[in-house]
Amino acid sequence: MSTPGFDRTASPSPPVPSVLRHAQGVLLGRWRAMGEDLFREVATLARARVGVEILVSGCKDGVTAVWLAARTGAAVTGLDPDAARIARAEARARATAGVAPSYEVAPLDDLPHENGVFDAAFGEPSIASARRPARAVAELARVTKPMGHVLTLVPTWSSDVSANEREPIAERLGLRPYLLVEWKQMMRDAGVVEVVVQDWSDGGPGARASGNQPAVPQLTWLQKTHIAARALRRRGLRAARTSVRREAELLQELARTRAIGFHLISGVKWPHSRVT
Repeated sequence: MSTPGFDRTASPSPPVPSVLRHAQGVLLGRWRAMGEDLFREVATLARARVGVEILVSGCKDGVTAVWLAARTGAAVTGLDPDAARIARAEARARATAGVAPSYEVAPLDDLPHENGVFDAAFGEPSIASARRPARAVAELARVTKPMGHVLTLVPTWSSDVSANEREPIAERLGLRPYLLVEWKQMMRDAGVVEVVVQDWSDGGPGARASGNQPAVPQLTWLQKTHIAARALRRRGLRAARTSVRREAELLQELARTRAIGFHLISGVKWPHSRVT
């Protein structure tokens, strides 16, 4: 598979921050569209109920955390490194009657908790944006009680994407997908056993049945201006002329293709894990 919009012979400039967030939103929006089918599956695997304490790492604006707290009665803690996202998550919780998740701002690969605090820990797809994704997975296991449940919903490379195409895509996204086998090995290295994988790349049973397709995103005029201006400063007029097209094609490709899928990986923390 060849991904439109990439010239691997050129030295790519980092995307404009607003465009990077937009690209991440396109990708992560695909799993958000899975809706309650996915949330119910996470709740089932995490054994979520009253009296159970659950960590949601990479919670972003708190959609999953609020759903779990409201629907299961579990004590939910949401965590994200972005303070603005946590502020939005707290506002979402305040607007939902009877829901009181707690929230924290912290790095995903350095959780501010002692060992074995939570009954279950769930890593949302944004753990792929952590500086050390493998460490972010290990941290999920570390803060989970022995025989507790560890879950991750992670972006995975399709086998159609060649190794030399992956790095440019990851650079443009600000997220680092891995092959499924690599994510599974991270879980095992973290001391998680009985690992089970579910493929949610097509949005779950409801999305497959309806045939819904993701909307093709469009850059705003302001985003186009920022992209062209940055390219002009960094690489000259010729780059400015093509940079907008490259960013738009990346967004469209992410929306249309299955270059990046999603897998829900779950398991149990082995009580004799050596992870610290």
